[in-house]
Amino acid sequence: MKRIDGFDLLTGLFQFKTVLDERRREFVLFQKSSVDAISGIADKTAFEALENHVHLLDHIKAAEFDPLTRIARALGQAVLGALEAYDPRKHFRVYVSVKLRGSMIIRFHQVWDGEEPYYHPDDFTSSREKVFAFENQPAGGDAVESGDETVLSQKYL
Repeated sequence: MKRIDGFDLLTGLFQFKTVLDERRREFVLFQKSSVDAISGIADKTAFEALENHVHLLDHIKAAEFDPLTRIARALGQAVLGALEAYDPRKHFRVYVSVKLRGSMIIRFHQVWDGEEPYYHPDDFTSSREKVFAFENQPAGGDAVESGDETVLSQKYL
């Protein structure tokens, strides 16, 4: 990876676009997504979560694990803040996962009525992985404070 590629990757985490499907539903995607038209999406949550995932770092070493979990928290909050600024009407979830000998991945999706979140705490039982979830409440809502964090996996090495 060239030195500038890391900065390009980082700044891309804060740039978004909205793409409409055939029913005029608004999907929020990373600006760099190649998707410009959407149709026939049954699971909107899964579509956004898969389309909006970025591998930030691969082959995480033991010495990097704890520092990366601190970075994951800050990065998740920052991306959630950027999403809120992009469209304050929408309800978002941002996830950042850090897996020992695996990857650090960030992803997001909107909270769609009638659909389950992309991740559930019971999905994470390994001590080699930490997953953080951040959620806002759209403008006018009162259920979740902006930037509330949930640790989906609490196991430590």
